Amino acid sequence: MVSGGSSVGSNRSNRSNRSSFSAMSASVTGTGLTAAFREKIRTMQSWKPGSIPSNRDKLELYAYHKVAVSGDAPPSIPSSANSAERAKYQAWRSKSGRSKQESMRLYLQEADRQLRVYGSVGAKIPHPSNKTVRAPRTPQTTPASHNNAQHALPPSSIPRGLAAIPLLCAAAAESREAYVRRLAHASESAWWWIRQEPLCAAPGSLGAIPESLLLWVARFLEHVALTTPWRNLVASFCWPLHKSLLVLWILVILYVTVLGSSANILTILVWGSRRTGLSLDQEWMEIVPLVALSVSVMCEPHQPLTSRLVGLVLLPFSSLIGFLNRNITDTSVTLASFSMVAAVVASWWYWLLTVPFLMCSLLWTAFGVGFCFVLIEFAGV
Repeated sequence: MVSGGSSVGSNRSNRSNRSSFSAMSASVTGTGLTAAFREKIRTMQSWKPGSIPSNRDKLELYAYHKVAVSGDAPPSIPSSANSAERAKYQAWRSKSGRSKQESMRLYLQEADRQLRVYGSVGAKIPHPSNKTVRAPRTPQTTPASHNNAQHALPPSSIPRGLAAIPLLCAAAAESREAYVRRLAHASESAWWWIRQEPLCAAPGSLGAIPESLLLWVARFLEHVALTTPWRNLVASFCWPLHKSLLVLWILVILYVTVLGSSANILTILVWGSRRTGLSLDQEWMEIVPLVALSVSVMCEPHQPLTSRLVGLVLLPFSSLIGFLNRNITDTSVTLASFSMVAAVVASWWYWLLTVPFLMCSLLWTAFGVGFCFVLIEFAGV
């Protein structure tokens, strides 16, 4: 923990930061900053949020805390580190280079933002109609209302599509017995696929077309399974297709995210950050590593077989990002970003031909497995 220290910058800096750091307004000395930092840590340790913070936000607080307490991240971590440890290391490394005082100030700012965004259990927030309502819980499905975009987390938060990947992997782990039982008792209002919406773009927009097509197919299969007189037999046939469509949705999310990030990187390299309003550091240090981390997580042994297969197919991209982070990022983020885009373009045949062929093979396999389960269900085995 940092103790003591010099006064905080100039009077101009104090005036610009006063609105963001109201907790520090009474004391602008290094000692006062440290005391406010320690007090905020105690607050966050006892905090019970009204809705679960995203992994990205948790890593933000962790990274600022690590730099404030321990300084910059080490050059590397052991190769035996698991995915969670690597995510923490990448977050810590992305904040390195800041002073401990600046990191403490940013920690206070981020903590205050999260307290406002997620609220507290049992806390009430004011409503424009002078009524009081409880802080909303995170919905199980992604709302289609465009008004929610006004209350979305800042751009530094984890993208909604990447945040949904662990949930989709968990849905793909549903057993056949549980799937058939769920469909046997599901009413039309409880259909699962019909409540889903595109995650990488606004519904109805051009960027949402790939996800919308996949969701249409999935909803059609669910409709057939839930409206046929032979519900158990059809559900047994649809179960492997349901799992395959879930991992295909994950694949579409990763593809759209990587293509969008690559387009942003090229735009920044051509026009610059000031003219585009985009940040190369954000794309390379936040979005791209999260894609690579998602792929690595899908390959873990506890994941369902379909998720692991898709993770293995995309593993070359995760390995590429790891190689660039280890060998080029410290020298130049611009060079690392350009190298990623160049490598993806050079291997277009793999991403546009090989991967789709493998996914088509997965769907044909799911058809065959579905027929086998129909026979098993029909025989009562």
